[in-house]
Amino acid sequence: MHYYFPGMIVGVILLQTSIIAPTLFKKLDIKDFSKVIRSLWPKFFIFLIIAGAATLVDLYLHDNPNVLHYGIAGLTTLFAITCYAIIPATNRATDEGNEKKFNILHKTSVYLTVITLLLNIGFLFV
Repeated sequence: MHYYFPGMIVGVILLQTSIIAPTLFKKLDIKDFSKVIRSLWPKFFIFLIIAGAATLVDLYLHDNPNVLHYGIAGLTTLFAITCYAIIPATNRATDEGNEKKFNILHKTSVYLTVITLLLNIGFLFV
């Protein structure tokens, strides 16, 4: 069962980043895209927080969990919390036209999400 949650994490990250966000960007004008994406991304990171925490609980309930699995689940939860926490600052930077700050925060979020994706793919092989 403890492979279920990392699989969900991988699937949701791939769906959100490769299908949902690019489709919205292509189909909506920038003003509508901004409204939708500001509503969607917090929910995405909350889902990752919950799924990461559920993985930790599931590992705890198993008899022989691997310490690397705990690390992956913990980092997944921590990275998602971090990404969720920087959303207001990212939005503020966009609203204020502070492109440098936006780029730093956005890249942080992207890198942490990619690392989360790779860690949860690796969860199967540990």
